[in-house]
Amino acid sequence: MWNYVKKHLMTGVSYMIPVVVAGGILLSLGVIIGEKTAVGEQFVKFGVWTLGLMVPMISGYISYSIADRPGIAVGLASGIFARELGTGYIGGILVGFFAGWITNQIKKIPMHPRIAVIKPIMIIPVLGVAASAIFMHLISIPLAPAMSGLEKWLNSMDGSSLMILGIIIGAMMAFDMGGSVNKIALAFCYASIAEGIYPPMAACWIGIMAAPLGLALATLVFPKKFSKAEKANAIPAAIMGSLGITEGAIPYAVATPLKVIPVITIGSGIGGGLALLLGAASPIPAAIGIWGLPFVHKPFMLLIGLLVAVVIITVAIGLLRKESDVDEDFDETFTFE
Repeated sequence: MWNYVKKHLMTGVSYMIPVVVAGGILLSLGVIIGEKTAVGEQFVKFGVWTLGLMVPMISGYISYSIADRPGIAVGLASGIFARELGTGYIGGILVGFFAGWITNQIKKIPMHPRIAVIKPIMIIPVLGVAASAIFMHLISIPLAPAMSGLEKWLNSMDGSSLMILGIIIGAMMAFDMGGSVNKIALAFCYASIAEGIYPPMAACWIGIMAAPLGLALATLVFPKKFSKAEKANAIPAAIMGSLGITEGAIPYAVATPLKVIPVITIGSGIGGGLALLLGAASPIPAAIGIWGLPFVHKPFMLLIGLLVAVVIITVAIGLLRKESDVDEDFDETFTFE
């Protein structure tokens, strides 16, 4: 079941990310230029409008992933309902799955050949959108107040409470390096962006990048503690980390999981908490990596958090791993699909 959900959710996210990147960069440029200037104000508006496509995009392309092309119109319209009813990113995900499912059910309805001709352009969109509207209305009754409460709670955070949130997000992102826990934290950060709340994504950046960067650096600082294959994997891991791909840490975690996983979890959590405490915030996703740093709010604060996390991971791994952990007989480099 999880593989089914993950497959369609990741399709939606992959189509949504370019919209989030474009909107976030436009918004950041507006802030950099100055919101009180005419040009800056327009950039901010364009950024906010573009980010407004987040929910329809993820809904539409989850539906597309499930039901193919007929699901796009139903999913996009359903995403608009989710956004306008105040259910945000979470509502968009839920109605996206419903839109894809209901589209497939309508496709199965037998019809006379003359009526079947108009099925893709009239019957499926009308029935699918109508059914999704009803579904969205029903789930918005409990979900809209919950999302509103979440938004108020996040906006009220400052100081130590914001630091705790950063610790949790950074740790979750690093814990299973792209797995289920990582995806839960990532979904929360996207939901926050959809509500105009940007600090959580800053902690997400650190949780994604710190582990591969810290482990790659450890192979240089403590070369005797790593196998030939692990040292060869350092450059790919560093590149992956800089691009926002945390899976670069997996080969090291596979070799000594009881040493690597706790270290990257704790180190990334500390870095994420520190970055949020210092006021870092990101309107753009961590998926573009360190190259998007100029568009982050208080980028130097985020960089401090990242450097702290990387240093903690590097030093702790170097101290905890022993030369006996090195398997020189295994000299195949790791590859990723």
